[in-house]
Amino acid sequence: MKLSKLLVVFALLGVFTLSSCSTRLVDFTVISSKNIGMDIDKTNGKQVDESKGYVLGIGWNIKDAMDKALESAGPSYDLLVDGVVRYTSYPFYLSISVEGTAINSRKMRSSMGDAGFEKWLEGKDTYSKDTGVAEN
Repeated sequence: MKLSKLLVVFALLGVFTLSSCSTRLVDFTVISSKNIGMDIDKTNGKQVDESKGYVLGIGWNIKDAMDKALESAGPSYDLLVDGVVRYTSYPFYLSISVEGTAINSRKMRSSMGDAGFEKWLEGKDTYSKDTGVAEN
């Protein structure tokens, strides 16, 4: 009897040990790990540095920290450039911090004007909604 209970406990322990889960780390519109020159005027941007903590690391993701950083700049800011994401782990606690320059893309486009914005796009790989592919 004891042997069968012990086998059941080991079987359950094996099932829990071998099971896994996955989580979405981040949703993004534009992201790159390479330094590229986009000629964005960052003088009107706001420096942001925010972090999000999780007890036992439950539910952690990068998106929450990125959203918190953009929201701290203000409701009209929707683009984060020159960003850095840091992951810090302590016993029973995990922290994701995001820092960078928040930009208001509508304000950037309106300050350039339509002709200036089109000129800015020249030579850059951009996504076309019409064709669904990147264009030069």
